Amino acid sequence: AGSFAARRAVRPVGVAAQAAKAIAGGRLDTRLEPTEDPDLSMLANSFNDMAAALQTRIERDARFASDVSHELRSPLMTLSASVEVMDARRDELPERARAALDLLKSDVARFQGLVEDLLEISRFDAGAVRLHREELLAAEFVRQAVAVSSMPETPVSVSPRAEMIVIDGDRRRLARVIANLIDNARLHGGADPGSVEVSVTEVDGPDEPVTKIRIAVEDHGPGVPEHERQLVFERFARGGMAGRRASSDGAGLGLALVDEHVRMHGGKAWVDDRLDGEPGARFVIELDAEEITE
Repeated sequence: AGSFAARRAVRPVGVAAQAAKAIAGGRLDTRLEPTEDPDLSMLANSFNDMAAALQTRIERDARFASDVSHELRSPLMTLSASVEVMDARRDELPERARAALDLLKSDVARFQGLVEDLLEISRFDAGAVRLHREELLAAEFVRQAVAVSSMPETPVSVSPRAEMIVIDGDRRRLARVIANLIDNARLHGGADPGSVEVSVTEVDGPDEPVTKIRIAVEDHGPGVPEHERQLVFERFARGGMAGRRASSDGAGLGLALVDEHVRMHGGKAWVDDRLDGEPGARFVIELDAEEITE
């Protein structure tokens, strides 16, 4: 009898495992169906109560982050406008006042970026992010994204095959990914713009190889120690890392947003050493792609 009961429980327990995996992947509205089995009913009810409490907590935290960020926007706009007025008359200021103004401008810009990142993170947590997909010619898209980034002079190399690749993605969000990676390279590589590389690879699929595009941004910073490479994409990671990001001017949200955007597109992001053996890091994103056939 015990063996028969165990066999009966296998499928519901497997369903519960799948539901737990879905919640871990961000689908917070996942619930188990009611059942007439008293033992499994208790499991389903407890699971659903836990999932509901978790969803409520995360949504409340997301609303809090969003509300705080919105409240900060108004005084930040006033502060930014005041700084612009002072900057327009910087020639009339003494040298020490100019130095203070430059520091203020830098901190206000950094604060504005942090508020925008917090708003974006809160949208992810609230499940409010929706992709507006369109076909993008990958190589041209990357060149355009780099041209409007914080380091537009960053060299871009594209393999011949990558010139004929199309990706199905959200233009604004993928451009944000590239901009954040270039910002990261600028923060850690100094004046050297680093480089961007676009290439194509094949990965094993269920029936046949699947075409993927890889966009890599290399910098000339100190690199990322191997034991910290999983942490680097976590939110506010710089506070818990001893090496590369500990002295960063960033808040630790830029790379977290890279990871969120790429995962929404069904891709992945990681960091390696530079391919040429020089000091620095190589941040890579990989996305589904389709080759143009003539």
